[in-house]
Amino acid sequence: MNEQITVFVDGRPVKIYRGMLVKHALIACDYALYKAAACGEVVVVDNHGFVLGLEGALQEGSRVFTGPRNK
Repeated sequence: MNEQITVFVDGRPVKIYRGMLVKHALIACDYALYKAAACGEVVVVDNHGFVLGLEGALQEGSRVFTGPRNK
């Protein structure tokens, strides 16, 4: 069994280890993006538009998108 999975952050493939969370995918993609999400400037949603927390679980092929938080 492969210990790494591929998830997509804003359409970009990111390799992370199985069991890692949304925050790890953001860090692997762009640390500044993670920091923006951690301080609330950016919101993370799945491909259905549901808001995800940084502690959210991911699986092979998960797609997450980031955008500015609506005020």
